[in-house]
Amino acid sequence: MSRGRAILVNHLQEPPNRITGVTRYLFALLPELMMRETFKYVLLTTWDMQKLPDAITKSSARIVTHPYYRSMPHNLLAQMTTLPRLVRSTRAVLEFNCNPIGCFWPAWPRIITIHDLYFNVLPEKYRRRHRLWWHLFFPATLASASHAVCVSDNTRRDLQRFYPHLGLKATVIHEASTLSPELKPAEPLNLQSPYALYVGNISPNKDPDVLVRSLEILESENRFLNVYHIGGDDAGLLSRAISRSHLRRPVQSIGRLTDAELATAYVNATCLIVSSSHEGFCLPVLEAQSFGKPVICSDIPVLREVAGDGALFFGSGDAVSLADCLKSIFDKADIRQRTALAAKANAYRFSWTNAAAEFDALFAKFSN
Repeated sequence: MSRGRAILVNHLQEPPNRITGVTRYLFALLPELMMRETFKYVLLTTWDMQKLPDAITKSSARIVTHPYYRSMPHNLLAQMTTLPRLVRSTRAVLEFNCNPIGCFWPAWPRIITIHDLYFNVLPEKYRRRHRLWWHLFFPATLASASHAVCVSDNTRRDLQRFYPHLGLKATVIHEASTLSPELKPAEPLNLQSPYALYVGNISPNKDPDVLVRSLEILESENRFLNVYHIGGDDAGLLSRAISRSHLRRPVQSIGRLTDAELATAYVNATCLIVSSSHEGFCLPVLEAQSFGKPVICSDIPVLREVAGDGALFFGSGDAVSLADCLKSIFDKADIRQRTALAAKANAYRFSWTNAAAEFDALFAKFSN
């Protein structure tokens, strides 16, 4: 296969110069794809060139920057105006969209990525406008795609449940940790040990109330844990849960961190807490496990799939069970050490190198 064949990478739905889960996913995958040298890549992005990772800017990828439109209809209209011209000028044999929604006309070989189906699974948790855009534009994008990549078996099952006529054209390719244990650590973050981490931008599926209620239970037993939230809380879901509580030592939000700072936080943590009622994959699980840290997470199918044996599980929504798991990890060295060893072993099951090889084969299949 000629290295001259181009793939257009669509990164236009993600906000510029801000790390989101989808952007972190793409920025880990794309360098691995380029190392395979099967195709050349054209990255169409909203990011400023100087803000992109060195692994991308110093690679052979051609980078095309484009304005960001926050309104989804406006964004899609811009995509359907811009992409046909770029497909022609680059002679791209396939478009790879790291999002589930994007350009759906005109037709050419297109592969999309489906990270989750929250708007179908948890519709009551999201604004009506956002649900409307999803139900209008996701089916159109999925129908236009030659194939779809789901990040977990659970996401593929959700896809087949809600879109049975389209869900069969999907392949599962797992993610992997985007943080390397060899990453140069940052300066100490002044977090009070021992502590647990709660990582991710707070969206309705994260169910932060469960975490807060579990800490209230522990405080009623005169046990006070340090828990730090890393990420955004733009909708105020965590802050409102804390304000409604009677916690004397509430979860402390420290905002978004650099990769080096996040790695440092994991290195010194006792465990990671995941209280979600639903997830598409949950990358922080593998991030924590790659540093040999136990995970305490909701007993839902996708977290069983991803966390494996390197976690303690509690019933989804069960604050008492979560409190018991926290006591086990913080108080029982044998359980903590056994779970930590299993966590490290589990993280090795997931690899961006393997993911890139699977994508490479998929791109070859659908670009012919």
